[in-house]
Amino acid sequence: MKKRIIAAAVTLLICLSSVCSVSAYTNSHVVDVTDILTYSELDELESYASYIENTYGWCVMFCITDDTGDMSGDEYVKEIYDMNTDNDNGIIITHDTWNSTYYVYVSGDAELIDTADIDDMREAYDSNESYYDGIYDYLETAEGIIESAVYSYEEPEKGDETPDDYEYINDASDENAGLPLSRIPVALVIGWIVGFVIIYSIASKNKSVKMQKNATVYTRQGSLVITGKADNFLYSNVDRREKPKPQNNTKS
Repeated sequence: MKKRIIAAAVTLLICLSSVCSVSAYTNSHVVDVTDILTYSELDELESYASYIENTYGWCVMFCITDDTGDMSGDEYVKEIYDMNTDNDNGIIITHDTWNSTYYVYVSGDAELIDTADIDDMREAYDSNESYYDGIYDYLETAEGIIESAVYSYEEPEKGDETPDDYEYINDASDENAGLPLSRIPVALVIGWIVGFVIIYSIASKNKSVKMQKNATVYTRQGSLVITGKADNFLYSNVDRREKPKPQNNTKS
């Protein structure tokens, strides 16, 4: 019974940690390699960028760095994008503060954005002395451009066939919504059942040794023979002295 309780408890802890890890996963939209921005500034910018992605389905990222390493600027900006999001539709601008250079990478439907719009985004960032204000204006400008691009399609009239190349880009936001909260209990129960079966099957095999009341059961009969007894004292000295006999005092 005790093994079952331990197995159930361990399984529950593993499932909780796994589910929490999945539900806590978020994409990074603002990457600050140089640690210029404060934690509060990063949180606010990340919140705004996440809102844009969830609303329009496009990932808008910005990166501040001072070293691209052995990679070229184009390789570096694409690497940053791929490392921080799995959204195929998006744009990222990287500011190399050391070389005072900008690198741009667009992916998927974001290629609808033309060069002039990208220049407007970069100028919105570059026109501010504060990094925080610059990135915020960059995100704000990008939101306006993306909104115009996403809703530039005319809604087909009722009864008309939808063209093959027509697509609601807003549907992409559902793919990046992460694990819905309603599915967490289901995933938790399934994981608990599977984990319990595995752990309990392993624990049930540990039956080779059981607790015994007497120490004699742990020895093979006849394998231990005691032939003598001795008291050995370590780190002590024993002095033996003759006990003096009492003297008789007689008067003559």
